Amino acid sequence: MFSKREAGKKLEQVQERSREAGSELCDELKSAASDSCDYLKKNPWAGVGIGAALGLVVGVLISKK
Repeated sequence: MFSKREAGKKLEQVQERSREAGSELCDELKSAASDSCDYLKKNPWAGVGIGAALGLVVGVLISKK
């Protein structure tokens, strides 16, 4: 069994690890978003194609009711 003090220390450790992981994930997502924006600015037709493909997939999924 854990005492309240040990459980509190473990909880603080887990919270700190989750904050660090969340911060790293946020940084990676910001980097990926920036890279994708740069790519789409250089290749706008690729963005149009991706949007059309996603629209088609969503339309097919919705129409299958």
